[in-house]
Amino acid sequence: MKIKHISIPTKVARPGMLVGEVMTECVEKDVPGIPFVDAEGNLSGRFSVRHLFLLCCIPQDIIQGAHLLGDDIEDLDFPHIRADELMARKVDEFIFPDVIRLSPNFQAIKALAIMEQYNTEYLFVTEGDDYQGVVTRLSIAKAIVTKVCCVE
Repeated sequence: MKIKHISIPTKVARPGMLVGEVMTECVEKDVPGIPFVDAEGNLSGRFSVRHLFLLCCIPQDIIQGAHLLGDDIEDLDFPHIRADELMARKVDEFIFPDVIRLSPNFQAIKALAIMEQYNTEYLFVTEGDDYQGVVTRLSIAKAIVTKVCCVE
């Protein structure tokens, strides 16, 4: 199964866009991140929901002590930043510099292997410099389920 058939087309993040715009695209397309295209039009990074949360929403001491937290932690909420303030910030400061690209002709098994190798849930599908979409573990699972269910 080639990934060109199972990638999810998305918009790209661009300099000056608001975090809210980019998060909305991720949520609407059900993807954990989208590519960032710089002012010259080059794919130069990625916006990652996980990376954003790590930078802005989860203090390191909470992560380290997560196993100690009880179920009733009413006093803890998103720290030092309000959600509306975060959504109004420019996305530029939250771009993760690494980008893993795959050819649309790669097989899904290779995409899964690369995801494991780089400990990521998604990869970008590009033909040269032409961005085509995001492939995720779930998009691959959906393609498998659809294929198996349609055959029976």
